[in-house]
Amino acid sequence: MSYEELRNYLDLLKDQTGIFEVRVDWSVIKPEEVGAHFPAKRMGLQIAGAIAGSFFYAVQKTQHGFTEDRYAKMLKPVVYNRNGRYLGYGLKLWPREVDKMLKSDTSLQWMVSEYK
Repeated sequence: MSYEELRNYLDLLKDQTGIFEVRVDWSVIKPEEVGAHFPAKRMGLQIAGAIAGSFFYAVQKTQHGFTEDRYAKMLKPVVYNRNGRYLGYGLKLWPREVDKMLKSDTSLQWMVSEYK
């Protein structure tokens, strides 16, 4: 996803805040400020990178066809959820076609059961 696509998505969420009960603190999230920074310069990015890596390796198969989902499962207690729903709230998956993959790929069934 490009930065422009992410900014457009955030603008769409902002426009729909009142309509669909989108809960984002827009004083903190500023779509126009989306950009790239280096983890060495910003400590919070190291944490974000570790979390993103945990989910990446949980769904991305190695050359031998294995995934490592333990870390993604360990993070569940700190992932945002709304009424017990994680997917679509604290855990956003792109592109939208990934929903079909979750239902058809047996190696991803843990995500459906763990992060409903």
